[in-house]
Amino acid sequence: MASALLNFFVPKNQLFFDLFNQSSLNNLQMSKLLYQAVCSDTPHDEKLYFNQIGRLKITGNDLKHQVYVASSRALVSPFERDDMYALASAINRVCDSVHVSARRISLYKLEYLAPAIKELLGIIIETSAELNNSVNALSNMDNASAIADSCNNIKQLENDADQIYNKALSSIMVNETSSIELIKYTEILAALEKTTDKCEDATEVIESIVVKNT
Repeated sequence: MASALLNFFVPKNQLFFDLFNQSSLNNLQMSKLLYQAVCSDTPHDEKLYFNQIGRLKITGNDLKHQVYVASSRALVSPFERDDMYALASAINRVCDSVHVSARRISLYKLEYLAPAIKELLGIIIETSAELNNSVNALSNMDNASAIADSCNNIKQLENDADQIYNKALSSIMVNETSSIELIKYTEILAALEKTTDKCEDATEVIESIVVKNT
């Protein structure tokens, strides 16, 4: 009886860490698929990549919901409940932003692909990879230094994205003669830049969790 009661109160932390890790990896996969879609040679391949992104977006939402449900039922969790919700939401906002970027690129058939779009997509992959590293490292607070390094890398990458975005926007405003193409480019670039912002926002949640738990 005592053994059964003890098992009941054992924290099921690994469940939460698995969900967080799956969520951040899901974002990374979406980012890579978006880059592949932009670089694809045929409309058929492009459509396949965009469809995969759509499915992974649903996966991301489901993983966030699983964290919410598990947190509400758990007697013990690895972090404060509010932090659990905040982390799940922050990771999922990256997922949402990648999906918005994909939808805009898919819907707006650009006449030519500005180099800045690929540059920003590359940065999104890098920030998603660093976010995945930091989330995976949260299961052991002895990794605080490595987590800090990943968070700092994301902040630097976000600064790089800002510079690329500003330079590209300035160039397009000067050189693009079609108002329709101008609108397409500005909305796509804004969505991509916002995705890097969401990665940086997630670092604030992660850094707060590390401070509270070390």
